[in-house]
Amino acid sequence: MSVNRQLVGLVLALLAAPALRADKLDNDSKKWLEGVRPIMLAEEEKIFKGLKDKAERQEFQKIFWARRDPDLETPANEYQVEYEKLRGEADAKFKVGGTPGSLTDCGRIYILLGPPDDVKKRERGERPGRTPESWTFKERPSLTFKGGQAQIEIDFDENCLLPQGARMGEQLNRVAEGRLANPNLNYRPGTDGRVVKLADQLPKPTPTMALLKAPRQDFSTAAESTLFLRSPGGATYMAGLLRLEPGTVTAQDVAGKKLAKASVGIRALAEGDKLAASAERAVSGELQPDGAFVVSYGVALKPGSYTLKVAALDPGTEKGSVVSQALTMPDFGLEGLSLSPLIVLRDVQELPPNNEDPLAAFQLGPMRFVPRYGNQFTTADAITLLTFLYNAKVDEAGKAAATVSFAILKDGKPVARAEDLVFETADAGPSVGPVPLKDYKPGKYLAQVKVRDNIAKKDLTQEAFFEVKQSNEQ
Repeated sequence: MSVNRQLVGLVLALLAAPALRADKLDNDSKKWLEGVRPIMLAEEEKIFKGLKDKAERQEFQKIFWARRDPDLETPANEYQVEYEKLRGEADAKFKVGGTPGSLTDCGRIYILLGPPDDVKKRERGERPGRTPESWTFKERPSLTFKGGQAQIEIDFDENCLLPQGARMGEQLNRVAEGRLANPNLNYRPGTDGRVVKLADQLPKPTPTMALLKAPRQDFSTAAESTLFLRSPGGATYMAGLLRLEPGTVTAQDVAGKKLAKASVGIRALAEGDKLAASAERAVSGELQPDGAFVVSYGVALKPGSYTLKVAALDPGTEKGSVVSQALTMPDFGLEGLSLSPLIVLRDVQELPPNNEDPLAAFQLGPMRFVPRYGNQFTTADAITLLTFLYNAKVDEAGKAAATVSFAILKDGKPVARAEDLVFETADAGPSVGPVPLKDYKPGKYLAQVKVRDNIAKKDLTQEAFFEVKQSNEQ
């Protein structure tokens, strides 16, 4: 098994900065930035400051609030209203010198966690300023703590600062990430290099969206979740495949190829059937050798449980079908080593992005991954195994030491094994391939990856079955 050490970048560029040249921030933009600083993510601030002009920054602001809107189908943004209320209270309660209360640590925690359940005054000492305080927060449905703690206590000094240092700041950043209700909305650049407008990212009343709201099955379809990886803002990105059975969509013969078109839509519902994400795109491409049309779909969501509905509509006949599936988005931002599900690929292609390509959801930057529905391959194929590891422990020198082992097994016995890979970074995208299947007997195989965090002494394993069939070309 050959080793590919530099196959892909580690993060899907859903929040890629759309401009290299930027105007200086005008006063209105500076004022807005200060007003949302308690909840703005570091990557968002970087993008905002890099935008070309005031018009783009105004569009950014619309997207910023929409990403935090708990229900995009209502006219009001309930979170924005609550935020402005808490910010006003924080400014009044915690002002220190010339610093607005919302920009103190007291203010940020008040905004992110809400009012504390209990406040205790501590010994003041001889330093000027506020009386130091200890705030207690008890666990509730909207606020849970690691390690099963029923409550936490946070100390503030006379300047409303956290003496706990950077570690508490990191935890607050995670809380701010948790306020993203719709991470599938993003600041990606369009073909003109400018941020895609919010209106163009929100669902429109199209036949495909109508189909998702009133599902029907005009033809046979099946869907599977395939790729999971960490996405900016604490979200997880998932790309999946939808198989439309032979004869279900209109196809045309073009230069010896059978080409088809379809509209693919998704609708992700959180608890209480609240809309968490929706998207639609037109796809066109070649049918599979057996006449099926396999297309992709992708979505970025906060870690958690969802009901995902995937629709396909034939624009020629207006027939369509919807597949509904339970979807669990893993959290790759937790402390400690985590490993994404192992993916088995037919190919990795270096191609420019094409949103209408059937596999566009598997495009990461200049690279497009080519999976096979059901992980079914032939002896004429070659495969690549890919996973993503996150949060390997770093030593005092700032280096990690994660050992990665790939293997392929049949009936519990190894038939191929790659040389071990050692990564000195906390995050990595280990892969092996291409692995030719010409000498593999038809049957089912198990692909396996094992990761050892040599510093934390932690081991993780991911496995994926795939099937090899005899090629008609042989």
